Amino acid sequence: MVLLRHISVALTAAMVTLGSAIFIALNYFYPRRTWSPHAQYATIKEEKEDPRKRQVLVLGLDGAGKSSVLQGLTPGGAKRGRCRPTRGFNFISLSAPACQLDFLEIGGGEDLRPYWLEYLIRTHVLVYVVDSSDRGRLPLAKLELHRLLRVQPQLPVVVLGNKQDKPDAVSVSELHEALSLGSVVEDRKLFLLAAQLGSDSALRNSCRGLDTFQDLLLQLV
Repeated sequence: MVLLRHISVALTAAMVTLGSAIFIALNYFYPRRTWSPHAQYATIKEEKEDPRKRQVLVLGLDGAGKSSVLQGLTPGGAKRGRCRPTRGFNFISLSAPACQLDFLEIGGGEDLRPYWLEYLIRTHVLVYVVDSSDRGRLPLAKLELHRLLRVQPQLPVVVLGNKQDKPDAVSVSELHEALSLGSVVEDRKLFLLAAQLGSDSALRNSCRGLDTFQDLLLQLV
């Protein structure tokens, strides 16, 4: 009985996680719909998409630090502690005077990477996070990035070379070469930033001419 109880709890938790992921995915792909009882026959009408909203898709291999980057962008993110690996989806919104940035992070596990391409449809900017200290997986990070770029040849891209505070992290120039970014720029807006999470968990980067990572995104959307 105890074993069955544990199995039941585990299945319930899994269903809750799956339901949350499906809810976020449906809201991301499809316009929101509302029930309208005012007509002679009750109908369902689609709400107009908010023109102020800009979708920012955050991708990268598992362990690259995607969730930590998003946490560093949010107010009070420093107080939340270390992030757990994303098993499905992670979603946050940041309001700016000109627009609203909706960040959708998708887990980077091997089982989720095949679905990345499906989420490029409504994306205005792609943020690709790379673990600069994981030299052994840089070829895989390059492979997955180029697979995305081939599908959307003009999509603006910000590559974050994360974990620059690690002693074995590659430099920005080494990362540029390892990811073969020179072969994909052409007409595309592409930026490579060195990033790390400081002691206060605020995102730190080396973006020249712009004060913050958010400012760069606002320039691109």
